[in-house]
Amino acid sequence: MRQIRSRHARVALLVLVMATAPAHAYFDYFLNGTVIGTLRKDEVPQYIHLYKDALANVPDGGTVPVQFPAVDRRPAITGTLTLERSRMEQGHKCRRVRSDLAQAGRKERWAGWFCQTPDGDWKRQTAKR
Repeated sequence: MRQIRSRHARVALLVLVMATAPAHAYFDYFLNGTVIGTLRKDEVPQYIHLYKDALANVPDGGTVPVQFPAVDRRPAITGTLTLERSRMEQGHKCRRVRSDLAQAGRKERWAGWFCQTPDGDWKRQTAKR
């Protein structure tokens, strides 16, 4: 189970840092069957914006609600993004974020580290240091 969560987390976090149309292809292929994978194409930019805004502006320990209403046959998505802690790494701010999402009785949790790039964007940290 831990390996599955880890794979979903890596893929979901990769998608979150990619704001272009091809990013949705990752949802179509890799995240099929997950809560986050049920976001509609037009909802993906909203989620990315919510996520990046939380990384940039929410203090450690803070939580941001996630809510997407039911659409067609897709049940509503609810949950939170929690900014667990921050650290500096090679002069860049890094933050650990946890996502807890729920949809129609199923729940998903994943977490990962993101570091701010010189241009102010956020990139998922892939290697443990």
